[in-house]
Amino acid sequence: MELANNISKLVGRFFTGLFFIFILNSFFLAKEVSASDSIPVNYKFSKTFLLDIAKNKNRLISVGERGLVFSSSNEGESWKCIQIIDKPTLTSIVFLNNKTAIAVGHRGSVYRTENSGKDFIQVNLPELKNDDSLLRIRVVDENHIVIVGAWGLFLESTDNGKTWERQQIISSDFDWHLYDVVNSPFGLIAVGEAGTVILRKNKEKNWEKIYSKYKGSYFGIIKSKENSFFIYGMRGNIFEFNKSNNNHETNKFTWKTFKTNSSTTWMSSLALKNDSILFFGDGGIVGEKKTLFSLKTVPLKIVNAGVELNNGAVFLVGLNGGFSLN
Repeated sequence: MELANNISKLVGRFFTGLFFIFILNSFFLAKEVSASDSIPVNYKFSKTFLLDIAKNKNRLISVGERGLVFSSSNEGESWKCIQIIDKPTLTSIVFLNNKTAIAVGHRGSVYRTENSGKDFIQVNLPELKNDDSLLRIRVVDENHIVIVGAWGLFLESTDNGKTWERQQIISSDFDWHLYDVVNSPFGLIAVGEAGTVILRKNKEKNWEKIYSKYKGSYFGIIKSKENSFFIYGMRGNIFEFNKSNNNHETNKFTWKTFKTNSSTTWMSSLALKNDSILFFGDGGIVGEKKTLFSLKTVPLKIVNAGVELNNGAVFLVGLNGGFSLN
């Protein structure tokens, strides 16, 4: 019985979590990371597979394949490109302040800029190995940053990225890939492959598993204005998720299936100033949740991420560069 369960687990994750990691690793092969800075290059923004984008005031920074980093000081009207010398695939980036940002990626890659993306310096963390894949970096609150990744990887800094600690999740046997993490009133919530939803309650160190209504992979979680959360992933699935209001069920959570009329894989999401939420997927699909849910197609083969510009438009990035959605 134990052997059968192990085989089922391996087969299941081949068809779920590997969608996100395999597409990145198989598209781009690169040598071992050894460099600690970047160089100017002339790659075309419109020809690049971009995986994430971050915004601070008028400044945009987008990262993606082959260690490419594009920065714009005019909200995407024009771009300058640099490249991490050893070309790791960069999967996620966040701004910490006006000039400082951190990008993460494959092969234990953590890079930091102190000049709004003009160049990046490698951050050497003894907690990381060359085969670690870092998939998402998030700012939880002031000075608190977390990184999640493959095989249950979880890194945390409480001093604005100066020092980091690697934490074991659930147990030494926990090895599901983690794709996203968010802060909530009741603690940190991380989501990942095979229906993984885990919680670390406020002021506690240990993580606990939460029952999941869906056993496929979740690629993201986002908070709504009403303090509920939307968890999303493969085959068009989006679930509204919240803690039960029943005082006798303090450890219970409620799940509500959100009808999307789509089978796209949702890769990431964005909460807008008008309180609607956008979901970004493969096939160039963008879903928008207002009172109802609507779909539109944009000229990107895959939409991986987006940011809201000062004029209310949304700048999207993915396969084939970027696109401004009004």
